[in-house]
Amino acid sequence: MCGIVGLHLKNAELHPHLGELLVPMLVCMSSRGPDSAGVGLHDGDTMVVVKDVGSPAEICARHGIVDRAGFQGIGHTRMATESAVTAQHSHPFSPLPDMAVVHNGSFSNHATVRRRLERYGIRCTTDNDTEVAARFIGYQVASGADLADAMRMVLKELDGFFTLLVTTGTQFAVLRDSFACKPAVIAESPDYVAVASEYHALAGLPGIADARVFEPVPEEVYTWSR
Repeated sequence: MCGIVGLHLKNAELHPHLGELLVPMLVCMSSRGPDSAGVGLHDGDTMVVVKDVGSPAEICARHGIVDRAGFQGIGHTRMATESAVTAQHSHPFSPLPDMAVVHNGSFSNHATVRRRLERYGIRCTTDNDTEVAARFIGYQVASGADLADAMRMVLKELDGFFTLLVTTGTQFAVLRDSFACKPAVIAESPDYVAVASEYHALAGLPGIADARVFEPVPEEVYTWSR
C-alpha cells in the first residue's frame, strides 16, 4: 500500500517550519506503511535524506525531523511487499545528490529495467523496485533530460501502477500512471503545494480551506519550481 507526502513551500516565511508541517502529514500515513519511513529535506543547496525502520512518529522523533527547516520536503511510509524491511530498502531513494524519489505502487518489469541500467553502468544497491525507477529518472536527468521529460519516460519504460513524487534542488514533481489507481491528492495555495496519498494528511496545513485541492489526472507530470 504505502503512503507518500510532499510539501513545497512557496512562502519563505514558512521555511523555518518545514519539519513541523511535514511530520504530521507523514504520521497521518502511518496506517498505509507500518514497516519503515523516511524523508528527504531540501534546505538551500543541500538535501538531507533520513530513513529508518519503525513507525513514522518514532523515526521523526529519533532524528529530530520536526525541528528541520527548508523550502521543501518529501516523505514515505512503507508497507513492504517485494523486498526486505531495512532502512536501506526504505524510501526516499536518492539517485543524484539533490534528487529524492518516493513511490506508491509497484513496477512489474523492474528486473528488466535494472538489467538495462546496468548496461549503462547504473547499479542499484537494493532489490527494491522503487530504486530502479529512481535510478532510471536520475540517469535520464544526468543524461540531459529535464525532470518532466525524465518522468514521462517512466510511462514508456516501466510497467505498473504508481504515483511518483520527485524533488530536486529546484523542482517538485508528481506523476500518476495511466490507470491512476493509486491515490493522490494535491493542494495548492499562494503559500505552498502539498501532496499526499490521502486528504486527511493535508487537513492540518495552514489555509487549507482556501487552497485549490484536486486529484492529479493520469499521465500528466505536475511540476513546480523554486
